[in-house]
Amino acid sequence: MAFTYTFQKILNMKEKEKEQAQMDYSKSVQLLQKEQQRLVSLEKNKQEMERRIMQQGKNISLAELKINYEYIGHLQRLIIQANESKAQAEKEVEAKQFILSERAIEHKVWEKLKDHVFERYKAETRQAEQKELDEMAVARYYRQKVNPR
Repeated sequence: MAFTYTFQKILNMKEKEKEQAQMDYSKSVQLLQKEQQRLVSLEKNKQEMERRIMQQGKNISLAELKINYEYIGHLQRLIIQANESKAQAEKEVEAKQFILSERAIEHKVWEKLKDHVFERYKAETRQAEQKELDEMAVARYYRQKVNPR
């Protein structure tokens, strides 16, 4: 008699939920990294523009200076938005990490239950085999004592 786990479908479902949570977590981490890279890029652009203005010093026209500062203001607004997006992405990563840990725990519980049930099955199988061997030994002993040749 082969071992069949009664709750195998539940274990399979928990496995799939855990895998989905891992994929969701991975996507949220990728999004966070993308937001971080965007923020770094914007900050570099802003610093580069500020550096250019400083280098040009008095050699820049008032109109150019105004355009450059408007661009820096635009970059600053984009940086603020990028910081907000990054903060949202960090919250999303935390939420997905929590869900992943919950799914992993649920899966582990059902997996441990399966292991426990399997160990009990093995013990019962060994016990049944031992009982059968004992009965065969008693029958052999009885035949030898009652019907000696």
